[in-house]
Amino acid sequence: MEDLKLAYQGDIKKKNKKKIDFGYHFGKWFVFCLFVIYAVTLLFPFLWMLINSFKTGEEFITGNIFGFPKQWYGLNFVEILTYEVEGQTVWSMILLSLVVTILGTVINVFLSACAAYCLSKYKFPGRNIIYGLAIFTMVVPIVGTLPSQVVMLETFGIDESLIGVLFLYSGCFGFNFILLYSSFSSISNSYIEAAQIDCAGRFKTFFTIMLPMAKGPLIACSILQAITYWNDYSTPRLFMPSDMTTLAVGLQKLQESLGSGSGDYPMVFASMLIAIFPILILYLCFQKRIIESTNAGGLKG
Repeated sequence: MEDLKLAYQGDIKKKNKKKIDFGYHFGKWFVFCLFVIYAVTLLFPFLWMLINSFKTGEEFITGNIFGFPKQWYGLNFVEILTYEVEGQTVWSMILLSLVVTILGTVINVFLSACAAYCLSKYKFPGRNIIYGLAIFTMVVPIVGTLPSQVVMLETFGIDESLIGVLFLYSGCFGFNFILLYSSFSSISNSYIEAAQIDCAGRFKTFFTIMLPMAKGPLIACSILQAITYWNDYSTPRLFMPSDMTTLAVGLQKLQESLGSGSGDYPMVFASMLIAIFPILILYLCFQKRIIESTNAGGLKG
């Protein structure tokens, strides 16, 4: 009788286990299908734009919007580089975007590293207040700070200039500060003490010891910041001179000139792909380092 009872209980456990396994596998495949659908919705606009960029303007206007090109036309990517909008070519916009992106990234990451190192390694009155303000600046919307930015640049006399844009990019509080603060905090103070024993000053310790040890997070911050500045529209649009147009701002002008004017949307799509391509390559090359560095900074802080 006892054996029958144990066998019955064993059958019930097997049935319950099968139900649990079925529910687990069903849920897993359901979530997988949802993510596949989501990925398709993200990739479809990009693939649609890529295919249409190889069409001529006439073919696109005549109604062949979703089909493949009848004849692949790759000169759109060459012709768009020399296309002029308000006296500026797309090639000049790309060069200006590179200058703004590189200078802005170097200034922002360097100043963020300086601020993060000082707050993480030096004890002084008001240190916690400054850190709290750094967190607070991340939740303030851009609309709330825009009027003060305009007044500040006008007061300094650097509005509508490249220097004014770089000045706005020099803010050292934000995501970069939080990540680098966490990274510097995870580095032992014994390295600083050893450098002081070797008669190294504070600047030498910072540049020759601390910065190299935080190389991973610095690279991650630089890549993410470069992507942000390359795609930035509002700051160059509001504070750059009218005769200096970055690619992010120029894309709107190209759309107004080519799309609304001649209806040559394949040329517009080609310019968008040219704008996306450098950032896409940069992220694909360094995505592993970005993920590792951001995770390490978040766990060690």
